[in-house]
Amino acid sequence: MRFEFEADSRRTVLRAIFEDGDSSEGERQEGVGQKIEYSGSDVVFEHPVESIHPDLLGLLCLIIFYPFIGRRVTFPTAVSPRLAQAFEPENFETRLEFTNVDDSIDEYSGSRMALSFGGGIDSTAVRKMFPEAFIVHEEHLVQDRLVLSRSADMVRRMGAEKGRVVTTNQRYVSVPGGWHGWTCAAATSLLLATDFDLGIILTGSNLGSTLLWNGSAYYDRFAARAHNGITGNHWQSAFNAVGIPMFSPVCGASELLTMMLSIEALRAGEVVYCMADRGGACSRCLKCFRRDVIRAAVDSDHSPDWAPYDRTQVHAHLEKRPLYFGHVYSYVRDRHPACLPRFVRSRLGGLPDIRSDWPMRVNARTFEMCAEEWRETVCERVLRHLDPMEPDDVGELQAWDQNRPKAREPAFAAARRGAAREFRRLRGSRRRPGRILRAPRRPA
Repeated sequence: MRFEFEADSRRTVLRAIFEDGDSSEGERQEGVGQKIEYSGSDVVFEHPVESIHPDLLGLLCLIIFYPFIGRRVTFPTAVSPRLAQAFEPENFETRLEFTNVDDSIDEYSGSRMALSFGGGIDSTAVRKMFPEAFIVHEEHLVQDRLVLSRSADMVRRMGAEKGRVVTTNQRYVSVPGGWHGWTCAAATSLLLATDFDLGIILTGSNLGSTLLWNGSAYYDRFAARAHNGITGNHWQSAFNAVGIPMFSPVCGASELLTMMLSIEALRAGEVVYCMADRGGACSRCLKCFRRDVIRAAVDSDHSPDWAPYDRTQVHAHLEKRPLYFGHVYSYVRDRHPACLPRFVRSRLGGLPDIRSDWPMRVNARTFEMCAEEWRETVCERVLRHLDPMEPDDVGELQAWDQNRPKAREPAFAAARRGAAREFRRLRGSRRRPGRILRAPRRPA
């Protein structure tokens, strides 16, 4: 595949030219590998880029078009060996031949924090903790039609010094639509990084997505670092390799915690987690339902209207095992049952119990996955807002498994022993106390 890149006073265009071995059909690089077909359209960013480091441009090409690349890649400009090494077979399934590699290219570096901001609960929690981060928000085009989003208007109101909204079709250049991989959410940040001196891209991936297979069972991402790089994920580690690390400060925090951190913005109408109702929340879909369950537990002033959710689709969803983000429902069921209607409580049987407070604390070991030059700053800031998990918390987290609930007790005991050693090490290096955010207790 050969790439062309051009920018004028109005927009920037990334063009893929297919060659022998490339295919217009591929698989999405996350989830179950959904089959996708490239539309043939150029990827257009309605933002005039002045400059972009060659490695960042090369990574931008790869994260968007990887599903369709055969073996051979020619970038718009030569890239450094750092990018080529990041895509060695040890990390990726197939070896890509990069035809234009230049040893003399200096490594990219930037000094500012950026936040790849979707406008939802999780990225809003990161914005709360890192108000100085430069906000980068992507506004989507589907067949030249703009997808309504209130988040874009909010970011524009912040002003040009605090953030940028970039309108692009990159999320919908294939059928069915959607980002080709989760790192595509950072594409616009890569595009702007050189012009705006961005040195790290913060995201809002939470604990359920990072360490729990979407709530199904614990995933030891720390062990995965042995073959997937510092972050435990080969795509994310590729960002580190070219000098612009990507890290989520809430990757060790559950949705309950990110909701707590976002409450003020929610009340001010500055959070958008569903766009089905003219760019706002529909209060009927499964995503709105989970958000209302969480908020009912952590915000004593919030009383959802449960009636629109009392329907077959929601009932069937709650009865599935493993239940998507089941740890959230277990915690609310065990700690705040009074805030749930009967049709929800009656369908949560069989989920493992949660006896400790790990959903309300952050797994501080996740900071090991942050690039060393940013690690202390990120860790110190997060621990101003949240308390770290203690050994019992970590042990129960690591034993979480909806598929094998009867195996949890011995797994918990073993995990707790390892967590106790890790906790002593972390406590010895912790500089200032955190502040745990506790949900207000409701009467039984």
